[in-house]
Amino acid sequence: MMKVVAGLFIALQALAALALLALSVHGPSGLAVAAFVYFALAAGITVFSALRSKSIALTIVSGALMLGLAPATFLLLERIESIAYERRIAGTRVSDVRDEPILSAGGRPIGVRLSFAVVVPSAGYFGISPSLDAPGAATERLSLVPMRRTMDGRPESGRFEPGRRHELVIELYPPILFIRPQGERCLAPTQVPPLSEPSAARPLRVMIYETSYGLPWRGGREESTHGAYDLAAMYRGVLAEGLQPCKVAQ
Repeated sequence: MMKVVAGLFIALQALAALALLALSVHGPSGLAVAAFVYFALAAGITVFSALRSKSIALTIVSGALMLGLAPATFLLLERIESIAYERRIAGTRVSDVRDEPILSAGGRPIGVRLSFAVVVPSAGYFGISPSLDAPGAATERLSLVPMRRTMDGRPESGRFEPGRRHELVIELYPPILFIRPQGERCLAPTQVPPLSEPSAARPLRVMIYETSYGLPWRGGREESTHGAYDLAAMYRGVLAEGLQPCKVAQ
């Protein structure tokens, strides 16, 4: 009977370890390794309890405790990662934020080029990326999204090094525009929102994600561009280029 009880708990612990392994795909870092460590520890303690105590009650208690260790492991690693993430955000410094309009071949404004320097407290590949929008009823559905970027002069995202000043230059356009890696432009299959007439230029709200810049809920303050921009005019500028709809890959 003792072996049956111990075997049942070890089987449940194996399932719990498999669940941790499956969750590691989108879960906290280190969860895959923790899954194997958990199973070795849980199964070992359960077997030791069954062989040494010779008490079914004690075996059940130790097996149940080890089974409960699985979700506790997940929650602990998730909490540790959350604390590390918040500390990295708080320690990331953004400076020298600059903006300038991007003009089409016909001289119409179609986007904004945002440049800034960033220093991070730890190494890694981070999704530091801005968004631009103009709060208000007339422009609540209008925004500019990142399309092209360079990091330290290279046209791709690289690894951030702690304490090093990295220079990012990001081009933001209305989401109705799509730019292929080769530079070809086309109209994205996105419905064009209502464009107010007349419209006016105004500073845009800047938010740089994975930092606190422009994000009051992360300890920053509200930030805006130095220049004034007309979002509706940018949408109309993109449409005026006469671009073809993007072809859907077959």
